[in-house]
Amino acid sequence: MKPKRPTNLSERSKAPILKGAVAALLSLCITLPVAVLPLSAAAAAEITTETAAEAANFVTDSDHSEKNSPEIIVTRPTASRVMEPSAIAPRISMTADTPVGRSRIYYPYPWGAMAVSLYLNGKRVLPGEVADIGGTVYVPVQRYADLFGNFKTTYEAATERVTISGTNLYITVRVGDPYITVNDRIFYTGSKVLSLGGWIFVPITAMSKAVGATVYIKKGYYEAYVTSGDPTSVATADAYYNSTDLYWLSRIISAEAKGEPLAGQIAVGNVVLNRTRSASFPNTVKEVIFDKKYGVQFSPVSNGTIYNTPVSSAVIAAKACLEGYTLSTRALYFFNPALTSATWISNNRPYIMTIGNHKFYG
Repeated sequence: MKPKRPTNLSERSKAPILKGAVAALLSLCITLPVAVLPLSAAAAAEITTETAAEAANFVTDSDHSEKNSPEIIVTRPTASRVMEPSAIAPRISMTADTPVGRSRIYYPYPWGAMAVSLYLNGKRVLPGEVADIGGTVYVPVQRYADLFGNFKTTYEAATERVTISGTNLYITVRVGDPYITVNDRIFYTGSKVLSLGGWIFVPITAMSKAVGATVYIKKGYYEAYVTSGDPTSVATADAYYNSTDLYWLSRIISAEAKGEPLAGQIAVGNVVLNRTRSASFPNTVKEVIFDKKYGVQFSPVSNGTIYNTPVSSAVIAAKACLEGYTLSTRALYFFNPALTSATWISNNRPYIMTIGNHKFYG
């Protein structure tokens, strides 16, 4: 049966009104779910504190700790945690206590960064300031350190280096380095220290270890859970490293790979330490280096360069290795194809990786 058509002018006039109301209702239903999603850290344009306070009420129950937070100035909610690109670069604007007083901070996160919720001892902290950048969770180094104690922080603009000092603790962080220095120890991060809008960001794993804390990153959920510890308990380099191991490991790394990237130097150190744990080789670093059971194992031993003072990067790599950082637990051999064919290694041992000019085998 066909629908009944309007029979008078009054009924005809109601039809477009009803259609417009239905369209408006459908539009509201489509846009409404966006408003109740977690707030994005993207900033297409700065908004006022009053607008931010209203926006903060649109968080979900899982982010209830962000409700009514006057600290964060955010942009419109989006349907994703992705910090979206914009004409002025993605950023979050917030007010915070800084070395020059209470002021507004801008973090221009790179495109594709993801907002991460951070919890310290079960409490939400630093909302809007933690991000997953390229698969590594980063925190603003000074504001993160302040969560664990009363530290003195200095920044050297010329070298882009931050130093954080407290009781029995001295941390150095420099932009571009894939590690941080803690009490003269090397905590290798793999991912470089970043400068975002003049603020220094460091991978959370290394920074947590530096202040005696532990961290669990819940992959896929963009959540990080930190348990505080004792920042004064972090051992110094002299107390932590075996001086003989450090002496010889830094020298073999320097002699074999001083022109290689830091990762390549660490891999050479990994080979030496992997051999100490293998039944086929001696048990100490020095004995492995000078092992002659099947002939000289490392050419610097025969040409004498093993006795040269190591370059600074080799000392850093050696310390990283002695901290337990490894690129392969199976690598037992390496060679530079430009300098030797090493046919026995390539024909008899399983290939693992190539870093710089060196090929590594198990």
